[in-house]
Amino acid sequence: MSVLVRLKDALLYSKPPIKYRALPDTIFKTPISLDIVKNSRVAVVGDGSKTTLLSILCGKYISSTTNARTYPSGTISSELLRFVNNGSWGHGAHDSSGGFTHLSSRYEFFKDFEIDEKVSDFISQNSYNTNIIQDNSKVKKLVEDLELNGLENNWITTLSNGQFRRARIAKELYRDVDLLCVDDPFLGLDPMSTKTVNGVLERTAKDSQHSTLVIGLRIQDEIPDWITNVIVVNNNSVVVDGRRNDPQVVQALAKMRTEFELKHSHITKHVSEAFNVKSGELIINENLPIIEMDNVSVEYRGVPAIKNLFWQVKEGEKWHIRGKNGSGKTTLLSLITLDHPQSWKRNIKVFGVARQPGKVNYFDTNKFIGFTSPELHALYPKKQTLREAISTGYIVGSYVPQWDQLSLDKKNKINEYLTMVGLDNVADSKFGDIPVSTQKLVLLLRAIINDPKILILDEALSAMTDEDVVKGKCIVNQWPGTCLIIGHVDEEIPKCDKYINVDQAREGQFKFGNP
Repeated sequence: MSVLVRLKDALLYSKPPIKYRALPDTIFKTPISLDIVKNSRVAVVGDGSKTTLLSILCGKYISSTTNARTYPSGTISSELLRFVNNGSWGHGAHDSSGGFTHLSSRYEFFKDFEIDEKVSDFISQNSYNTNIIQDNSKVKKLVEDLELNGLENNWITTLSNGQFRRARIAKELYRDVDLLCVDDPFLGLDPMSTKTVNGVLERTAKDSQHSTLVIGLRIQDEIPDWITNVIVVNNNSVVVDGRRNDPQVVQALAKMRTEFELKHSHITKHVSEAFNVKSGELIINENLPIIEMDNVSVEYRGVPAIKNLFWQVKEGEKWHIRGKNGSGKTTLLSLITLDHPQSWKRNIKVFGVARQPGKVNYFDTNKFIGFTSPELHALYPKKQTLREAISTGYIVGSYVPQWDQLSLDKKNKINEYLTMVGLDNVADSKFGDIPVSTQKLVLLLRAIINDPKILILDEALSAMTDEDVVKGKCIVNQWPGTCLIIGHVDEEIPKCDKYINVDQAREGQFKFGNP
């Protein structure tokens, strides 16, 4: 039995302990002891603490002694692949910065060779060094396994979130590192993509010639059948480590999930009671169409992306925009916000006004639209305080803080919203210094702060912690205005009245219904 990583009574620090000075806080409060065995199939279950443990396994943080973290099999290669950032779409998205992304790159065909590359080159890392010999058969198999067929010669910036997720997994599997830790591998994927990714991970884990896999799962996630060992963690330490059917593992998971449900019930009650639409109260006319699309089509070089869409949304309705990754959901929303080059069509009406060039402009339209998306998250400035970040929601298309120019009522409203979601104690923290989940919650508050008539949420609650998902759902569920929501995971989707499925948008077929 070959051990890749061994932690023995390990205490770890984010900064090196300095002699004669107070010890810095440890990452976990109590020592950790566990082994990761070659070819084992492990799931680490917890909230944010699971990511911390995966980082430790991949060599992050400073151990208390040289023997606290060892590699009995010798030097190993390891990689932590994280999908916790909703801004991680686009080329170069390896961390919380999100990499090179721009909203328009999802709709247009201009390409910058300095920052873009083809999918096959991205997987094999061929574009970084032309002397690298690409294993075409290996790339072909990964492309087929991860259902990226037909996209090999596409540019990375044209991929949807889900497609790019699969491309990143293919890239790491191509490298064949000794230890591959994948945090939240199924987060934000539609059911078909989840099945595809799960199948590839299972085959990889069961093949002794490939990487040893450790995946990070949230408390409420279903543990894949192919997982043999489970490590349950909390903020203090490892709760239990053993075979998935061991009584102590089953008991620890059950206890954690019960506590999870009770805590969420309390948060729901608190936020529901605290949330109140202030500053002018939205006046809703439920019989008035607010969005109308009459035989709308979108084409790229003669190839339809959306064909012959007839769709009407009335004030106050909440719509779930359904469809697999890459089916055109974000394209549909971009027609409403005028971010799409083909938005200027007479057969599109928003707020009863037809989209005629010269008569409608971006700023007047978006004055009444609140919006958050993976692209916005990736591009958002990191040096603003939380108060400043939310204050930019009062100005259309601006990231410039408005806090100093706001009226007392508007400042009070921002402070009340921060208190409502439990962020009043970090209101002066920098946006880039807070966790990704908290960043997304702040962007949701930014989207609603100006009482928009239409609220557009593109995967707004994905990659959030469980607590923040509950807070976000409470806010959206009580929001009286029109909501258009994209999301793939049921527990991350607020209550909706209706849905539109765009899986066959290219063929001009759409499904409408009530959830």
